[in-house]
Amino acid sequence: MNVFIGAALAIGLAWLGVIIWESLIAKKSLETMGKNPELSGFLTILTILGIALVESAAIYGLIIAFQIAWDTTGAITGAQAVAAGLAIGITWFGAWVWEGYLVTGAIDAIFRNPAMKTKIMISMILFLALVESAAIYGLVIAFNILG
Repeated sequence: MNVFIGAALAIGLAWLGVIIWESLIAKKSLETMGKNPELSGFLTILTILGIALVESAAIYGLIIAFQIAWDTTGAITGAQAVAAGLAIGITWFGAWVWEGYLVTGAIDAIFRNPAMKTKIMISMILFLALVESAAIYGLVIAFNILG
């Protein structure tokens, strides 16, 4: 039973933030397009890129949930499953918050200064990669817990 709780924690916590922040990023982008239609093409690209990067949290949670749920050998204990689910879920719980802030902040910055849009997007990607790399530690720990 605890094995399934671990799988649920892994995917549930990861998806919770992804769903929230993907909608907030899209909302911010659409509002900005409405205020400055000339930016719509660039903002569409930036929004898709930002959402794709935030989506990685859900993918990592899904990988751990599958590894837990598909253990047909019984090698993963309930405690291991819950610990791995929490490791990936809590790590990503923080990561998606800050990744979402970065993307919406980039959208705001581009609205305020459209001439800097390319430099802002490059900086956003760099900063997202830094946040993402820290969050990957949770994935590594979850794999180590599961053996």
